[in-house]
Amino acid sequence: MISKRASTVLMRLTHVATKVRSTPATIWAASSFIALVNRLIYTLTVACIPDLLQRVLHEPRSSNGVVTAAFGVGGLVAGCSIGYISDRTQNRLVPQLVAAALYVVAGIVFFYAKHFHQIVAFRLILGAASSIADTMLFTTVADVYPANLLGFKMAVLFVFDNIGNMLGPLLGGEAYEKMGVGGIAIIAMGLGVAEFLLILIFVRNSLDIRRTLVQNATSSIATSATDLVVIESTIASRRPSTSDHPSKKADTSVSSSCVSILSSRSTPSNYDASNLPAAKPEIASSTSNAQSSLQVVRLLLQLPVIGPTVSIFVGTGMQSVIETVFPLRLYDKFGYSPSAIGIAFMIVGGVLILAMPAVGFVNDSVISRHGERMRYYTIAIGVLMMFVSLSVTAVASSYPVLIFGYALFSITSMLVVVPAQSAFGDYINSTGSQAMAQCYSLAWIAEGMANITLPPISSGLYALIGFLRMLLSMSAVLCTVCAISVLAFPFHCYWRARRLD
Repeated sequence: MISKRASTVLMRLTHVATKVRSTPATIWAASSFIALVNRLIYTLTVACIPDLLQRVLHEPRSSNGVVTAAFGVGGLVAGCSIGYISDRTQNRLVPQLVAAALYVVAGIVFFYAKHFHQIVAFRLILGAASSIADTMLFTTVADVYPANLLGFKMAVLFVFDNIGNMLGPLLGGEAYEKMGVGGIAIIAMGLGVAEFLLILIFVRNSLDIRRTLVQNATSSIATSATDLVVIESTIASRRPSTSDHPSKKADTSVSSSCVSILSSRSTPSNYDASNLPAAKPEIASSTSNAQSSLQVVRLLLQLPVIGPTVSIFVGTGMQSVIETVFPLRLYDKFGYSPSAIGIAFMIVGGVLILAMPAVGFVNDSVISRHGERMRYYTIAIGVLMMFVSLSVTAVASSYPVLIFGYALFSITSMLVVVPAQSAFGDYINSTGSQAMAQCYSLAWIAEGMANITLPPISSGLYALIGFLRMLLSMSAVLCTVCAISVLAFPFHCYWRARRLD
């Protein structure tokens, strides 16, 4: 009797667990936690890296840029392959588990780090883990919300990302001062294990959930269309049999338009297909072959993708620049310790947490009201505001003004990155392609390239020409390139429309 009750309870628990694992909200919540862990592990070492390299290992200042770039190299290698592998195997779960395991490996390497090359190896592994985790967390959310604008959902992911960005330097600075490198390594390993268990227990392959959602939507639409045909047939059977009666043609056209409306609801598109080259059959390859997918290079040739990719390069690249030189600036100008530097990052993270949901909500509202092309104008406005905020940071002569400039930059950079990240998912959903992971891997390829190239340049220029001229010159060049790339798509649509007129 007891065993029967136990088996019944177990079956019910299994049913509930399966239902929870199959819910899009679970994927969204798990991705949010992964975003928190991802950024937390990354920022644990931000405050202590300058002290570790210069005071303990006696490395030159230029080594800071090399260590930051190593993270980008690892992310670039993983980012170039993980999207294709995930789309090819139709599996999102295994890459997520691999990323969590790599966090544990990175923690082990850092625990035994005594030399510069070991620090570089730690950052390489950390970059690979972060690249895989980031690509998959954005991809899985876009998988299970195929019909929605993704700005708000991406913004929530960035909220948790910034909670990690706020807590990581503070926690890392305190752990480093009290326990040294070993304390940070233990925290990283513990977080990696927690993420692995979370994915193993609560997360299901998001593509399975996507297929179920699409099948349910298709069945619902098919049922509605069948009911409409039955109603039309009943009405037609009761009409006078006058072949040339004008109302007959009108009823037929109404019926056809209703079926067309029902069919159009099954297409999760937020794009105007007439304005998108990607909507053409030769580009949206999955419409002709369900197993085919757009390659990364082919995706990068589409104007709606080029702008967001460059935006992520510039937005995340300037974040890496600030993360590289900001601790140096606080130390050189104000003599702040690692823990004090961590508090500065915490202040900025708190501001971002409050502002981020509003950024996502406004992004979705603007696009819903004014069309997809407004995304690119909003990114361009964000780029201009980002340049202004970086200028404030560059000329700041006091600690409060410096923190204000950094916080303003963090918000304005999200005005660039959030619309760009949501653009990938909305673009793939609009074309019906199976290249979701490959498209989001572009984001990490762009971020990896930025992390490889920009921090060494910034640290070298910081030593050569100082903080002010370095930040103003780099931000002016990068923001100009970003604005041109982003505006290329709406301008292309405008001129094509003019030619057609």
